[in-house]
Amino acid sequence: MRLSLPPHVRPYVMGVVGAAVFVFSWLYRFNDPSGSFAGLTDDHFFYLVRGWQILFGDLPVRDFVDHGAPLYYYVAYAVQEIFGRGTLSEIVFSTTILSAAAVGTFWLATVASGWIPVGLLAAMFHIWLAPRFYNYPKVLVYVVAIPLIWSFIDRPRTSTRFWIALVTVIGFLLRHDHGAFVAATMAVALLSMRDLTWRQRFRHAAIYGALVLALATPYLLFIQRNGGVGVYFRQASAWAERDRVREPVVWPGLFDNPDGVSDAARQGGPITRAVATVRDNRVAWIYYIEIALPLVALLLLAVSSDAFRPTWPHARSKLVTVAALAAVLDAGFLRSSLAARLADPSVPIVIVLAWLVVAIAVGFSRGGPVNAASVGPAKAGHYVLRVVALPVTALIVVVIYLSVSADLYDRLDSAGMTDRFGKAFERVGYIARQKREEWSLLSWMTRSDRPDLVTLSLYVNACTAPTDRVLVQAYMPQVLALARRAFAGGHADLRPGFFKTEEAQRLVIQRLQTQSVPIILLETGDSLGEFRKSFPLVTAYIDQHYDVAATRIFDTRFGVTLLARRELKPEGTWEPLGWPCFARGQIISSTLRPMRGPWGPRV
Repeated sequence: MRLSLPPHVRPYVMGVVGAAVFVFSWLYRFNDPSGSFAGLTDDHFFYLVRGWQILFGDLPVRDFVDHGAPLYYYVAYAVQEIFGRGTLSEIVFSTTILSAAAVGTFWLATVASGWIPVGLLAAMFHIWLAPRFYNYPKVLVYVVAIPLIWSFIDRPRTSTRFWIALVTVIGFLLRHDHGAFVAATMAVALLSMRDLTWRQRFRHAAIYGALVLALATPYLLFIQRNGGVGVYFRQASAWAERDRVREPVVWPGLFDNPDGVSDAARQGGPITRAVATVRDNRVAWIYYIEIALPLVALLLLAVSSDAFRPTWPHARSKLVTVAALAAVLDAGFLRSSLAARLADPSVPIVIVLAWLVVAIAVGFSRGGPVNAASVGPAKAGHYVLRVVALPVTALIVVVIYLSVSADLYDRLDSAGMTDRFGKAFERVGYIARQKREEWSLLSWMTRSDRPDLVTLSLYVNACTAPTDRVLVQAYMPQVLALARRAFAGGHADLRPGFFKTEEAQRLVIQRLQTQSVPIILLETGDSLGEFRKSFPLVTAYIDQHYDVAATRIFDTRFGVTLLARRELKPEGTWEPLGWPCFARGQIISSTLRPMRGPWGPRV
């Protein structure tokens, strides 16, 4: 297909294919959002609840703890302001960004391989990996950064260097490690550019670093004014380290699916069992493929002077840069739980995959060694090509095909894409109506499939005022997000082991003293004991001003202790839980029973 297309036609074909990729990706993702809380997962709400806190007048760093993603919070806030309140606007926004990134991935894979069909298949693999909605920065940043760095490799212009610095800072603000990863990629690009002297490399690196610092200075000054840069980065590093310890790297087995082995893996012939085993353990197989791909690519590039793309300027430098980025993202992103993270490094991974498949074919079509300049390199290249790259690449392609084909039909069917033409577009309207309805808390009151934590959200919404705030210990960010309430104390969750220094605790208390916090939601049992050990100053303040009002286990795993401000008197009991109600919220019409006995209605 590459050879048969005239140069003036090729861009139009890529444009048409790119548009088709966008539509397919958008329908595929939007029509099956899969989140159990109005279409979103609890991890998505981790970011959203902090972005939505800005709706209550708070700013990250100044008023609440920033976990290293300030721009993400502002984007989440802007989506609500511009496109409307609710999860539907967030789903539409995330789907659109991910679909645009899929088009960018198609374009980059096509350029790297030189073949439109290969680029299309690579983009389909990226879409199948299904990056989580909230992880759109993990694909968007690199879809933008890679072509800019390639352009700089072709021609190191001042303007291109500025745009790379800007993307670095934007990535840093979306999540701090993105900035570090883009900067590392830029460093690899400079090292791989053979046309530059060392003096020129150092000059470009120094100017690039100065641009990054200058562009980040306003944010750094804001941090310095609101607590100090040193304190901020110490807290962010401690939180990140604690989070990595909580979810370590796990090396999964290739032949032992922990969720159970299918009958096909136990029965049938050797080929049937092998295919079933790969499909049963596809998360593990894809995980090791993502680790192996950049290593195989770098090995092959080390013995190839032109990266098998003689007509693509500076092909070797560009592909070394992408392969190095893939290795860095593997190390930074791939940890538990793997099934949710395999898509995170997928942009450079599928670019490398697309190039590698074509490189193997081109290498063999040449009918000789990789390098013809000398006997030594030629023999080394010939060995790498035939003994390492070919069998590994063949195995990778087979495993990817088996993995994708295992559940692709079911996924397409869930998105309404296996029936008649037009059904997928009709499903868009159905999903939109469904998510609008689910955003209405009243719609959950009579539903039998209501998640237990949504019941807790209903209580918070019904029994606190819109201007009240709630302090939450456990990791259940969806509760306050769905309840339309701000979190108290500067923390959306206050888990043991995080932000437990005396300085951080005193800041929590200072914020609580200036906020209206009628209720607090702590955990139960050992978790509550760990909370008291981690935050002695905070718990002393809570003991002084709050009393235990009720306890309950939600969803069989979330033990919740309700504490109420001591001087408050309940207005009644919220019937679904039998918990005391301390304010007239929004969902109270038929759920509030007047309180009798010594607790009269609050005037």
